[in-house]
Amino acid sequence: MGLLTDSVVVTDNVATILIGTIRRKIGACSVMAQVDVALRITRRV
Repeated sequence: MGLLTDSVVVTDNVATILIGTIRRKIGACSVMAQVDVALRITRRV
């Protein structure tokens, strides 16, 4: 996925954080379309 380590995107435990708590960017997610689909499914449950 392009992040610093092997990554798993979890959509059943979503939290809101303040922008000021982010220290640095750790990479990019090249499969955001799939993440969007998973989030929409999770929100329906």
